[in-house]
Amino acid sequence: MTAPRTAFRQGRFYGAPTIERQLPGVRLAHLEATKRSEDVDEHSHDDAHFVLATHGRYITTAAGPETEGPVLVYNPPDVVHRDRFVDGGGYFLAVSFAPADWRALADAGRGAAIDALRLTGPPARRAALRLTRSLLARDTETLSLEGLSLELASQAIMPTSDGDKRPSWLDRAETYLADTFDQPINVADLAQIAGVHPVHLARGYRRWLGAAPGDRLRTRRLERAADLLMRGRDPIGEIALASGFCDQSHLNRQFVKAYGVTPGEFARLCGRRPVVASVQDEVAGAA
Repeated sequence: MTAPRTAFRQGRFYGAPTIERQLPGVRLAHLEATKRSEDVDEHSHDDAHFVLATHGRYITTAAGPETEGPVLVYNPPDVVHRDRFVDGGGYFLAVSFAPADWRALADAGRGAAIDALRLTGPPARRAALRLTRSLLARDTETLSLEGLSLELASQAIMPTSDGDKRPSWLDRAETYLADTFDQPINVADLAQIAGVHPVHLARGYRRWLGAAPGDRLRTRRLERAADLLMRGRDPIGEIALASGFCDQSHLNRQFVKAYGVTPGEFARLCGRRPVVASVQDEVAGAA
């Protein structure tokens, strides 16, 4: 008698998570493969998910060209497959959408692909790699992770026409970000204000602004922090909180990434703080 195939619940794989984040409707995880190639049987998942192999040799039966570069696969719900790592295991990003949420995303476009796909286009790989980097950073805002997840999802969803004119909803979303950047924001909030579906929002931001909503939010927060550093002498920790960052270390990392200097160094360059760094600034700069 043939043994029944394994059917995984949402977000479960032949792997042990090194980090996980549960977002509204989507689970993100970076995992280490735990099964040898010969021990991986045919199986399915009750969710739609994307897998990006980040280390190791990954083989898949998904449709699409076998190009060089990172292997990125979309598997629809309940599709039977035996994708696996060979020659010593590996690591992978998994982006899993709850069944009801995936149906809603597909309905927002003109349906989703019904076959497993090997995604080789630059937009799909960029979204998956950005998402991996953001997840591994561990302190990335929810809005950024949600936006990148939806950008990746859009690669398997047939889009509706966006037209050739910048949509008015984008201005509403940008105004909302400008007014509430110091508050927790998620994609659902932004999409509701804009009056569009979250997938449409994520796709529109990338098309018209060349950035994810989370990138725009981070830019707003950094601009406010820089402005406060130039205008006053408040402690950097207070400026971080007033700008929407979790703490001073979070501001420090993002500030260095964006501007190449720590907030303390920036303040001194602007002449708003003593030339000799305080112990607090030096500690933050090393964080």
